[in-house]
Amino acid sequence: MIYLFKKISNMKNLLFKLSLLLCLVIGLSGCTGPKSDGKRYVRYEMHSSAAQPHIEAMERAMQIMRIKNCIDPVSWYYQGAIHWVPDTIVKNSLCDAYHTPADLREAWDNCTHTPSGKEKIHFLVWHRLYIYHFEKIVRALSGYKDFALPYWGYTDFEVSHKRLHEKFRDPSSSLYESCRFDSLNRGYPVSGEIERALYLGKLFDCTDYRTFNLQINAAPHGAMHDYVGAGNDVSGTLQFKNPITGTVSNTGLMGWVPTAGFDPIFWMHHSNIDRIWQQWTNSRNGQMVTLEELKSAPWPYVFFDENGKRVEYTPEQVLEILYTMDYDFDDTRVQPIKDQPLKLKSLGQTVVGQSSTPIKVNDQITDAVTIKPRVGAKAKPVDRAIIEIVVSFTKVPRGVYEVYVNGDKASPDITSESFAGFMTFFGSDHKMPGESCEKGCCRPLKNGRPTFTFEYEIPASEKYEVFVYKYNGRHIGDLQIETITVKH
Repeated sequence: MIYLFKKISNMKNLLFKLSLLLCLVIGLSGCTGPKSDGKRYVRYEMHSSAAQPHIEAMERAMQIMRIKNCIDPVSWYYQGAIHWVPDTIVKNSLCDAYHTPADLREAWDNCTHTPSGKEKIHFLVWHRLYIYHFEKIVRALSGYKDFALPYWGYTDFEVSHKRLHEKFRDPSSSLYESCRFDSLNRGYPVSGEIERALYLGKLFDCTDYRTFNLQINAAPHGAMHDYVGAGNDVSGTLQFKNPITGTVSNTGLMGWVPTAGFDPIFWMHHSNIDRIWQQWTNSRNGQMVTLEELKSAPWPYVFFDENGKRVEYTPEQVLEILYTMDYDFDDTRVQPIKDQPLKLKSLGQTVVGQSSTPIKVNDQITDAVTIKPRVGAKAKPVDRAIIEIVVSFTKVPRGVYEVYVNGDKASPDITSESFAGFMTFFGSDHKMPGESCEKGCCRPLKNGRPTFTFEYEIPASEKYEVFVYKYNGRHIGDLQIETITVKH
């Protein structure tokens, strides 16, 4: 508790934290957030024996949700649509109430995968609250009062955890979806190039919430979306019949933002992402998002409770909920606010150097780009830096890319100090130019090409030699590195 308040000079911030702490300690009247009876739930790895009643409960609930009218807030369609829906559907046999953006319902199209830059703060936070409300809906509909959302432990060492649970592979189950990578539906484990993207070592080196949020968004989060949606098929030869759009393409439900929330495995995937976030938060490097960060990029936190009642949260309420979740994971405790340090600073506030010449990614490994911080750029010594990489493309790249700084090009090693993190492109084709771009939500352009931005936290150095490596063979597409920026 003492650590919570030290070094905080802003009186408004201090008063908020004090009032929040009083809410938690003495139950101060007028505190906002979800009601709790004090019971704590446990999220289990979905293959464990303890998880089986929870899987069965989800299957029962999903059966009910699938037959509910699509405009019912607790229906399968409505809950999936909160994440996003396609801009245009010629004929939607699953939801006659929706055909175009003009037909959007309350809270639809609310996920943070937009080019606005706000996902730098909100990705983890929004998805935690999203699956939390879904969890409560399943608990109510299934009748299983102990229900907690299982997680898919594909990042574990156990090979059995890398397979889809049999209920998700059974065509007679409400948890089945044919529009996903067939290898998974056949019972094969996650394997190949994707396994490198499940390496969490560098992720846990992060000391900055924003950077951690962006890096986990790329991998394992985005990498697994692409894998379940297409097996990271670089050639794009796989074909899927999309039940939402009715179209045939090389992308399954999970591989595309507007349809990802309609695959039942989405929820187990994001439960695991939430678990990894909590593991990092509990670690020596872990930090939590602050109220100031949440307010710096406003985002609508609108969901529905288990009774189909609309709920909306202010930034203050969002922060309170994050610190008062009523669940733990079977291997990770969700700690209350009094046990958590708050992040008091952000990395990457000052630009100290930037590349000036675009580089086309044509081969397995790019040329190294050298950036030397400007003379006098460092006002004081720093031990950590942020590398920001802006890339452009016209055709979205497939697969997983690796970023190295001051590394050996002859032997790229994700366990080395020079490994910075991954590039994956789930969400990069969302809101491309030519699509409906309400509220200025299209990808920004560079030289007429849509762009995507990545950030990595690395050790500070006198110079930075950056290169990109494609583990699984030669790059296919027109990916181009526009700028590389170093920030202290």
